[in-house]
Amino acid sequence: MRIIIDKVSFALICFCFVVNQYIMSQINGYVKPGFEPVYEIFKQNFDYRKESGAALCVYHKGEKVIDLWGGIANQKTKSVWDKQTMVLFFSATKGAASLCIAKLHSEGKIDYNKPVAQYWKDFAKNGKENITVRQLLSHQSGLCLWDGSLTVSELADRNKLVDKLENARPFWTPGEYCGYSAALAGHYMSELIRRIDNKHRSLGQYFQEEIAKPLGIEFYIGLPDSIDDNRIAHIEMNNPVKRLFMLNKSPKGLIKKMINPNSLCFKSMTLVKGYNVNQRETWRIEEPSGNGIGSAESLAKLYSVFSLGAKELNIQASTISECVGVALNPALSDVDKVMGIPLYYRNGFMKNGEFSKPFPNDESYGFGGASGSMAYADPVNQIGYCYVPNRMGYDFPDSREVDIQKVLYECIAKLN
Repeated sequence: MRIIIDKVSFALICFCFVVNQYIMSQINGYVKPGFEPVYEIFKQNFDYRKESGAALCVYHKGEKVIDLWGGIANQKTKSVWDKQTMVLFFSATKGAASLCIAKLHSEGKIDYNKPVAQYWKDFAKNGKENITVRQLLSHQSGLCLWDGSLTVSELADRNKLVDKLENARPFWTPGEYCGYSAALAGHYMSELIRRIDNKHRSLGQYFQEEIAKPLGIEFYIGLPDSIDDNRIAHIEMNNPVKRLFMLNKSPKGLIKKMINPNSLCFKSMTLVKGYNVNQRETWRIEEPSGNGIGSAESLAKLYSVFSLGAKELNIQASTISECVGVALNPALSDVDKVMGIPLYYRNGFMKNGEFSKPFPNDESYGFGGASGSMAYADPVNQIGYCYVPNRMGYDFPDSREVDIQKVLYECIAKLN
């Protein structure tokens, strides 16, 4: 009897494994003829790279040419990733946030070259008096940490948050270096918008009313309670032990910063206590640096609009020029003081530079996130692009996204 039960159990285990693999390998959506190799590389991430769930959307010359999704949205419930699934974008949120500042620039309400203190009087404390908007957005302000930490609930207390922001001190002379402001950048942008916007809206509110609703996209910086939890993909975080064995997958400079408890990089990860990317409390707050939630289709459409000049949003050509312009190089070094590797920024967006090229050309602009997400506008080829998974990768840059982008541009080259 024991032998029979063992065989049955083994068969059941095998059956469940096969079903699970079948679900994970199912890719749904649409690919326009000529872009079939992109489908193949997207599928290979599931077949060979242990992708859990992911979505990819690409607009080309205003037309949606790729819209793919697949895998499992939640490994605990085994719910399948479908057309309605939304996911946390981590720092790719910063790109969407920066488009809000760009719109205000287009309306003549903010000048990238003016001091932040011109718009926000109490910002001018502790060595921040002359920091320009451009330096702040381009991660050259030295403002990568604040004193102490806040809880998730305290992030929603504007008075406490503003006090932290106003009393923060630069860690180097602004303009001399760049240094990734992982957690603070979005909050500074939001407070700027409150002071510049005629209605004094927060960044999340401004984004919804001025960008998301006019374009009919579903992306939130501060998730409303009306969105059901079941629509949000569960993020699979890195396994700390496995992370140690995968250190060779990332640049040495970055690894040195990540494992050093005294580094700015390590400390920036602990600025908020109780920050759980899979909890409603975290989704609900407006954290423009990293808790944007939405679909790949939405950000691809948004960046597509900008790649074509953003006439639907009445964006001026001068603002588009600011987006496509070259990276703002710091005075002393290309190596990011926080991340330990060369990184380049301009007006809130990641950009190409001499030693780091996340995009196909220097005119492209957008932002990537810790999960491996990437969203950007390519005005040269008139592309709006977004890839987002729910399992964090172990390599930097993330090979899942890098290979998709490579194959995409091979397809475009053939079409041209």
